[in-house]
Amino acid sequence: FGEFFVNASFLCSILAAIGYFVYSKGEEKRYFRISNWLFGLQGLFLLAASGLLVYIILTHQFNFYYVYNYTSEDLQLKYLVSAFWGGQEGSFMLWILFSIITGFGLMRWTREPYRGPVLFFLTLTQVFLLSMISGISIGDFGLGASPFRSLAEAMPNAPFLQSNPDFVPKDGKGLNDLLK
Repeated sequence: FGEFFVNASFLCSILAAIGYFVYSKGEEKRYFRISNWLFGLQGLFLLAASGLLVYIILTHQFNFYYVYNYTSEDLQLKYLVSAFWGGQEGSFMLWILFSIITGFGLMRWTREPYRGPVLFFLTLTQVFLLSMISGISIGDFGLGASPFRSLAEAMPNAPFLQSNPDFVPKDGKGLNDLLK
């Protein structure tokens, strides 16, 4: 479900950016309303993905590479929560969440002639950041790295996974000491 939420958010951000671009060219106001709805839907999908990531971190599901790489059984709750942004993918998710909050403010308080271009560029940055966590693979081409990829997807050549594909580690590597 996590990858679905991230990719749905990615699609909504692309469509919202197109709508804001068309609106900024002086087209009908309905493009602005549709883009605002898509922007909000993007936020809901990313909030759901973030909640799911926090859940798998707190429940120590080490079959996910992100959880294995940035948490361990001995971490206190405050460190488990900070593991959400402990890796690159989680940091991107946090940045996008903050920019969505900023976007809602910009929708309301930006003057009319600037709304379209400002929200277009904000949404364009979100498209870029969401592409970094989408984890979409097309042949040999990969777009970003999903925080919801499994150990087998992240480390396909690991000897312990080749001998036992269903292997789940008992503990993770732990949080970076600098984040503690």
